This record gives sequence, C-alpha cells and structure tokens, in this order.
Amino acid sequence: MNSQADGRSVSAGRRRPKISKGDLREQTLLDAAEEMLRRSTYAELTMEAVAKKAGITRSAAYFYFASKEDLVHTVIERATQYIYTGIEASAEARDSTGLQRAIDVQFDNWRRHGHIFRVGVELSARAEYRQVWVSLMGHGIDLACRAVAHDRARGLVKGDPEQDRAQLEALAWMGERTCYLLFTRDHSETEEEQLRITLRTLAHRALGYITTE
Repeated sequence: MNSQADGRSVSAGRRRPKISKGDLREQTLLDAAEEMLRRSTYAELTMEAVAKKAGITRSAAYFYFASKEDLVHTVIERATQYIYTGIEASAEARDSTGLQRAIDVQFDNWRRHGHIFRVGVELSARAEYRQVWVSLMGHGIDLACRAVAHDRARGLVKGDPEQDRAQLEALAWMGERTCYLLFTRDHSETEEEQLRITLRTLAHRALGYITTE
C-alpha cells in the first residue's frame, strides 16, 4: 500500500481520481474572467469574451454559469476563500499575534487579488449583491474573532471580550475601504507598507493588545 499526503492509503498502481473535463472547463472560465478583470470593468466584461479567452463556446460557458453575474460572483468567492484559509491558519501564529497575521493575510490578498475585490466592493453598492458581500465579509470577521480569542488565551489581550466582535467588524470595513482606495490607484510600495502598519496598529490598540510585536 502507498500512502497519500493526506494520510489515506491507496493500492499500489491505482491512479488518483482525475479532475473531470467539466471541472477543468469551469476553472478555465474562472481563470479567464479573473484575468480579464485586471483590464476590464464589470460592465465591460461579457460571457462571450470570457468564453473566447477560455477556448470554449458561449453556449458551453452558460452550461457552467447561468449568467455573467454568477460567474463573477464565483470569481470573487474563490479569491475570498484565500483570505478565509489564511485567517484560519493565523490562530496558530507563535512569532506574532494571530490578529497581526489576519491583517497581513487580508492585505497580501488585496495585493494579489485587488482587481477582484475591487469588483466586489463596487458591486456591493447594488442592492441585489450587497448581502452577498456582507456575508463574505462577515465570515472573515468570524475568523478574525477566533484569532483574537486565541491571542487572548495566550495572554496578549486585555480588552473587553464582549467588544471584540463590534471592534473587529468596524476595523474590517475600514480595512476594506482603505485597501480599495489604495489598490485602485497608482501607489508605491512605501504607501502599501505604511497602510499595513497603520491597520495593524489601529487593530491592536482597539482590541486592547498588551503587545503588537
């Protein structure tokens, strides 16, 4: 028997499950839309253009996504998942606070996927999408609360735990807006680092951290 990386065993010579052609096409469409949004606005994006870039027909694209809205929402959710995964891991931080790691994860993903989050922020102004964006943000705030609880168990936080959620919610929306303003204009690496440090400092002070190191 051979062992897989996740601890499961497979018989010698047995192939691992392949990704289906449908899954590959769906991912190709998502990749194509994400890349096109680097240069196009949501309004300019079309299913026909995305399908052409992905190398499939327009009708095939509609088999995987019911509309442009559905496609773009999935692109945004995929990018947001990177933040969720990173914040979940931040609770294990030992060389810094979990909160600092959570902020760094948010910031670094804005650096990599800012063109996607830009679309999410702009769509949130529409009533039909607002609750979707609020829900995505809310899950990230839940994970940040866990990181702070972990820091509190390490004796790093002296603030009122009853205020954690309200404080983190305000900080998260502030971070969303300031990152949007920075990453949607020309800026320098110095400005990026200044904003990262500012967000860290404000968050640690608001939550009552004993140390921000």
